[in-house]
Amino acid sequence: MPSGQPWRSPAWCSSASGRPRWVTSGGVAAAVLAAGCWAAYIVMNRRVGAAIPGTDGLSVSMLVAMVVALPFGLRPAAEGVVADPVLLLVFGAVAVLSSVLPYSLEMTALRRMPTRVFGVLQSLGPALAALAGLVVLREALSPVEVVALACVTAASAGVTLTARRSAAPL
Repeated sequence: MPSGQPWRSPAWCSSASGRPRWVTSGGVAAAVLAAGCWAAYIVMNRRVGAAIPGTDGLSVSMLVAMVVALPFGLRPAAEGVVADPVLLLVFGAVAVLSSVLPYSLEMTALRRMPTRVFGVLQSLGPALAALAGLVVLREALSPVEVVALACVTAASAGVTLTARRSAAPL
């Protein structure tokens, strides 16, 4: 964290949290674990992006992910493609739109902005999903959900607006 401002990011992030009575220690533990995994993903992605030019690192990581996931999905996917070969096009479109394009954009963003800002901006995903749900599916959020998204959005805006312009060290 930049010297002289060690409190800013945690203060903005803590503004997005509350302590309702229904929060359990298991839920808090799962949230902390998820946050740790996101932090590791962001830091490793930034390091790979800095060490390996272009999207070569992404290509290798996608290959590893495919090898790990293949035993779980190969049989049903193969049966589906045999029944309907057009599924190959669908699978290709899903791969590009859900993995290759977003991860390429993330790697590019991480090369240009501090990891802490990127991490908080990632939290805007649920707000965008809620907006898409409202516009496309006509699904409205409950008042509690709207307040929760507003808190996360305020934290994202706060950490982004108070961030220094220089990139964070790897």
